[in-house]
Amino acid sequence: MGKTVLFLIFWLLPALAMADYSIDLSKVKAPKLDYLNMGDGSSGSRQIKVNNLYLEIGGKPQLPVMGEMHFSRTDERFWRDTLLKMKASGVNIVATYCIWSLHEETEGEMTWEGNRDLRRFLELCKEAGLLVHLRIGPYCNAEIHNGGLPEWIVNNKNLHIRSNAPLYLEYAGRWYDAIAAQMDGMLYKDGGPVMAIQLENEYAYPGKVISHLTTLKKMARERGMDVPLYTMTHWMDSEYPRGEIVPYAGFYIEAPWTTHGKEEMPVSNFEFFTYNRLSDNIGTDIIKIDGEVESLSGENNDSPFFTCEIGVGTTNFYHRRARVPADMAGENISLRLGCGANLMGYYMYVGGTNPVGEKRTFESSGPRVSYDYQAPIREYGTLGDVMGVTRKYNYFMNDFGGAMAPQVAYLPRSNQNRDNLQWGVRMNDGSGYLFCSNYIYRHHRKDYKNVRFDLKLPGETLRIPRKPLTVRDGAYFHWPFNLDLGPALLKYATAQPLCCDDDGTTTYFFFEDDGIPAEYLIEARNAVVEGRDCEISREKNGRWFVYGIHAGKKSMFEIKTADGKTVRIVTLTAEESDRLWKGYAGARDVVLLTESSVIFGDDGVTLIDSAPSASLWEYSNGAFHEKTYTAVPVGKPDIKVKPVLPFSGSKRIWTANGGAGRDFMLATRSEVQKAFLRVMPADAECDVNGTNVALKNLGNYGYAEVGNLVRPGKTAFCSLKPRKVLRLK
Repeated sequence: MGKTVLFLIFWLLPALAMADYSIDLSKVKAPKLDYLNMGDGSSGSRQIKVNNLYLEIGGKPQLPVMGEMHFSRTDERFWRDTLLKMKASGVNIVATYCIWSLHEETEGEMTWEGNRDLRRFLELCKEAGLLVHLRIGPYCNAEIHNGGLPEWIVNNKNLHIRSNAPLYLEYAGRWYDAIAAQMDGMLYKDGGPVMAIQLENEYAYPGKVISHLTTLKKMARERGMDVPLYTMTHWMDSEYPRGEIVPYAGFYIEAPWTTHGKEEMPVSNFEFFTYNRLSDNIGTDIIKIDGEVESLSGENNDSPFFTCEIGVGTTNFYHRRARVPADMAGENISLRLGCGANLMGYYMYVGGTNPVGEKRTFESSGPRVSYDYQAPIREYGTLGDVMGVTRKYNYFMNDFGGAMAPQVAYLPRSNQNRDNLQWGVRMNDGSGYLFCSNYIYRHHRKDYKNVRFDLKLPGETLRIPRKPLTVRDGAYFHWPFNLDLGPALLKYATAQPLCCDDDGTTTYFFFEDDGIPAEYLIEARNAVVEGRDCEISREKNGRWFVYGIHAGKKSMFEIKTADGKTVRIVTLTAEESDRLWKGYAGARDVVLLTESSVIFGDDGVTLIDSAPSASLWEYSNGAFHEKTYTAVPVGKPDIKVKPVLPFSGSKRIWTANGGAGRDFMLATRSEVQKAFLRVMPADAECDVNGTNVALKNLGNYGYAEVGNLVRPGKTAFCSLKPRKVLRLK
């Protein structure tokens, strides 16, 4: 009997060792495409159209990358530099608020100068080749006083703000008039950069959302603000003008507006794979259940999954000052892509500083002065910790997003049990990506062992990888399957795609991460696969298996077809992938590895670094080549200094009372040990509480100790006036 039991246990163990990670996509159907009622999207190769799945330009699907930068919170002197950094890191669209209270602090006195110069900002965006998503309010929130509504609007008791009340709409219309005048010639249809307008923000008044938002859209269009995309933020309420305005979603790992001090952030449903775009009980009407798979319902899917507030960092509130790990930023982006997002909008992408007006400061109950947000580009222009991981996802969306946009997300229903390994698939016509996440903010997850995914696709079943692996705590990834490489088909890879480059030969860059060995299965008939720092085996049916890869700059294999075509694949380490930059410089695409900040331009590549020298590895002809650059001394500037004292160079002074003076007031509740006066000119008359103070002449100024004249709990008055009175003659 004992032997029989032992035999049964031994026989059952192999069956129990392999967990079931399978999904049947053999018969799924993508939702029907319906185009939305937007504005003028231009024509030809520039034409922008939006359907219920994605945005397209010139008829080609896009997966845009949008970064938030508030021009009024950034020094105008650094706008151009910042925009170039954004573009170099893979951003296509700049999102920005136009905040009413900063432009019309006093009723009837509108200013568009300095850091408030919207038109100049738009011109610089156009010059940099960046599109603009303008968020025009009237209400913005934006963690600013009154949400950006002017004080004189909020304090007017006759106004029903944020409503369709005629008087409020009259004021809002005047604000829209002012914005439209600044944007003259800057709209997309006119060849300008402004391709989208957001109306209001976080408007969640049940029964009023549709009427108010459609009214604002009508007002904007009547004033000439005709753009190919109108948007709104969409949380807290499920109603929106379907087909007229695209609802945008937001996802923050850290939310200091809901949690105080050292309180633990509750685990969010957004840290798992879910089709719900808002919360667990909103947006369920778009979900279709087919067997053990969740997917989009073609009947109810009337808007694409666009985002405007993906938090890769967090802001500091006075009561909570958290810091989001850089890897958490990447996991947030990966989850959004895996759940079907087709526009990645970061908030913030560029940190800023709350401005000071002529009459008041504009801080809210949140950020007082700094609006840094732990952004990829920090408040003072340096690169943040999250830039590396954010940038590489941006490049991925730039180069592979066009094919991904039509790929619908399919999620196994097993994800609803949060203790299970979280994963999903995006697919269109049998090609797509497998996404997986095992990372929870400030919590540990178990290591999932013996993991292998079975994807039942139309006409075939893919098993990825060949040998079961362990998905460790903190791991997240996206792996391609049936990726078209031109002369070859990548059946699957367990490395993550970064970007591609064409210098005469197309090179695809991947990276290996989370302790998972990279392997590639390639279908390339009548071809030869050769490489270095890897093992290659030729298999049946024209397939090649590449494994045993030593990831790094030197790792590369080539697929060479009989008709002379070649494709290269480079597999970098995770650390190297965080240092990768890609851009267009000197009339060609450039791929670099460097720790410096990079700007690409027509005249070449600019490295920005605090060190006297910087190095980079530039890719060309199938290999990375190291180059070192030394900062060029600019020499000493030709500066002449001339001290200028008050009234220096004056010829006449006239005062009505025969003298010029100034009163100062000092109040303290503390015991004063010492107090000093320093006065110019040195021979001025000085009184403290009616007591004349003798000043010691120290050349350019007079000096006196007055501690005995300042008492706690009492106010001290100091009066100054010059001894000599100069009269106009």
